[in-house]
Amino acid sequence: MTTQDESQGGRNNARSLAELHALGIMKKMPAALQLDSTEPVDLPTVTAPSLDGVSVVQVAPAPLTEQDLVERFDALRRKHADSRERQPGEEVALEDEVLLDVLGYANERLIPYSAKENWWTRVAADPVVPGFFEALVGAKVGQSFVIELTLPEHYPVEALRGQSARFLLEVRAARELKVLDDDAPELLSRLGMGSTTDIMRKLGDELAQERLAEADRLTQERVMDVLVERTPVELSAALLDEEIRRRWADSERPLLLRKDFQQDELQDALEGWQADPLTRMDAAYRITLALALRAIAERDGIQPDRAATEAMLTDLADFTGVSREEMGRSVKEDAALAQRLFEMALRTSIIDHVMKQVTLTPAAA
Repeated sequence: MTTQDESQGGRNNARSLAELHALGIMKKMPAALQLDSTEPVDLPTVTAPSLDGVSVVQVAPAPLTEQDLVERFDALRRKHADSRERQPGEEVALEDEVLLDVLGYANERLIPYSAKENWWTRVAADPVVPGFFEALVGAKVGQSFVIELTLPEHYPVEALRGQSARFLLEVRAARELKVLDDDAPELLSRLGMGSTTDIMRKLGDELAQERLAEADRLTQERVMDVLVERTPVELSAALLDEEIRRRWADSERPLLLRKDFQQDELQDALEGWQADPLTRMDAAYRITLALALRAIAERDGIQPDRAATEAMLTDLADFTGVSREEMGRSVKEDAALAQRLFEMALRTSIIDHVMKQVTLTPAAA
């Protein structure tokens, strides 16, 4: 189920390296590079795509609107609101934050990507699944219940649009928020960012920087699209199935095992992923891109940049909450983690190499 972003109520504690592996934080590299991380898989050989004449139009940053600022300020107000944990048996209210376990079903099969565990989210209407969050109002903390609704015509999974769906939920926790008024002196004091005018200016600057970064990312994606177009390759159905299986096994399978799913139920869940057209398209794209980048690295003699590797180690240390020194020792002792870091650093170096070879045309005003 594609829904609202997880709220700020998630865990903020330092993560162990074991949790790091479980969270799959090292899965940012393209899919085919991940195929090397377990038992060998036969991959097709491709010719490195030419970088000659690659030219793309840069993506312009999305315009910043007043509504964008209002929503960012609202999120900031919620982050600094007074909160009260609701007690077992107490009812959930609109605008609460709730901790949910969710399983979604349609046509008697688990909906791909619908399984969620320990999910903090806001109880507010969401156009992606109309009626879902509204149905949480009045539910009791500790209660398990069912939400039945018809998936809208714009639901992300095209094959399920207009279908009846059933979501099994457990409300594991909830908290009531008392959000301070926009101009409350206490709110300004908690934010520590000056006056309301100062806050809005800073939020505007943050959003502008985020829009610029997003535009750069989308421009890079356009370049990657060209590489995929220039890399003809036939990918077998078996290879796509295996790639999807590995992604499913890393992300959804552990959750379903904790929910006591039996083997036939696990197989049904996997087949749901493998049958989803968008999932198959994504797997094919990622594998093709990974093969293209790897071929470019071999042709052009690209190796990971030391500075990029060091930056990744620092980011990883910040994410896990361990020191940079401890992270370095862990990488030396953990061959799998070291291999993932190497692959991520290599991918970064290859993409940097590619981006220096292409022509970027400024977007029209």
